[in-house]
Amino acid sequence: MRYYLLTLFFVVTACQSSKNITYFNDIAMANGRDTTIHVPPLRVHPGDVLQITITTLDKDISLIFNPNPTGTNVVNSNGIDQGYLVDATGNINLPIVGQVNVKDKTTSEINTEVSEKLDKTLKNVYVSTRIVSFKVSVLGDVARPGSFKIGTERVSILDALSMAGDLNVTAERNGVMVIREVDGVKQYASINLNDSKTLSSPYYYLENNDVVYVRPGSNKKFPTSKSVILLPAIISLISLGTTIVLLSK
Repeated sequence: MRYYLLTLFFVVTACQSSKNITYFNDIAMANGRDTTIHVPPLRVHPGDVLQITITTLDKDISLIFNPNPTGTNVVNSNGIDQGYLVDATGNINLPIVGQVNVKDKTTSEINTEVSEKLDKTLKNVYVSTRIVSFKVSVLGDVARPGSFKIGTERVSILDALSMAGDLNVTAERNGVMVIREVDGVKQYASINLNDSKTLSSPYYYLENNDVVYVRPGSNKKFPTSKSVILLPAIISLISLGTTIVLLSK
């Protein structure tokens, strides 16, 4: 009877400890599936920097649009994104094309509009647009806080946390904040990483310049010396040793 009680106590204690640092505790099984919500396409806003690659059969014409033939030099020596800066009114100026309003448009819509404008004077035009200034920032109780450049138009909060080295053991997982600016207005959302409903949240996928803030847990108030960090492991080892001694008797 004593063996059963001690084993049960040890298992329950270990499970309670692991629940504090795991994600999506309400998912009972590792397999299964869920329907992904419709993710709205990323739209261009003032202040974004666009890389617009325009190619034609005429190499000289292509060189006018793309001074750098390789198309890889999108950051200058000062670390500033190179490309077409979207001004406060949402416009950019392209050679030959002139002014194009790109505010609230997707990269696909920009490709179509620029192609239609160029088709009037050029033939066999190919247009490719991407947002080279797309970044998210992760702050707070994570391993490597900082700002991260995103090479695609779709990044989730889990992707961002992975780039930051994941949450520390001391971090709160039920109140991760996402800060987003829309038309000059700051929006705030609290994300619970212990709840699988987060996977369907409109803030699960991040947008350009989103900020993810991870709150430190209550145990973060203690000094972060090595002895304090190792204290839970030391206590667990002592408990395990005590359990083994009792069982041996």
